[in-house]
Amino acid sequence: MFRWAIVVLLISVAVPSLAEEASKRVYSESFKKGATRVTEQTINVTLTPEHSKQDFKVLDSLGNGRYILRFLPDIPAGDTKILGWFVRLADLHHKIYESVLPTSPDLARDSQQFWWLDARQYSKTPLVTERVFKVEQFYCVLEVKDAKRLSPGQPYVNQIDVTVKFTNIKP
Repeated sequence: MFRWAIVVLLISVAVPSLAEEASKRVYSESFKKGATRVTEQTINVTLTPEHSKQDFKVLDSLGNGRYILRFLPDIPAGDTKILGWFVRLADLHHKIYESVLPTSPDLARDSQQFWWLDARQYSKTPLVTERVFKVEQFYCVLEVKDAKRLSPGQPYVNQIDVTVKFTNIKP
């Protein structure tokens, strides 16, 4: 009986640890297919209410502007506080799409929503989860390094530090 108790204890400790490790990275492939590769770069972004909307140019492998990386605050209707940020990657050659990060061209049909840095406690994807997106022949990797809340226990954020890496090699 004692042996079984030890086995059950070990399993109960190991299973949550494995689940936690598996949830630290998510992977998604964009609906956008093609041959485009990018100039590799890493962008460190600090998002605050004062600098809530930020844009960054992403160059193709020839050095031409090809995409715009955009951060937009998630502010509920009738509120002034930020719950997180939406990340968009707009193709400058195909402006019909708001973003090529979702798995569907229709943002509402993307059930994964890894492009949403949702700071609420019960978000679909925890804020600290590394997000890997395959777009055409390159990868966009988003990682929240730090998040500061307006007050403990509240869903509102005052600052999020994000590192975004563009690479042509699968991370």
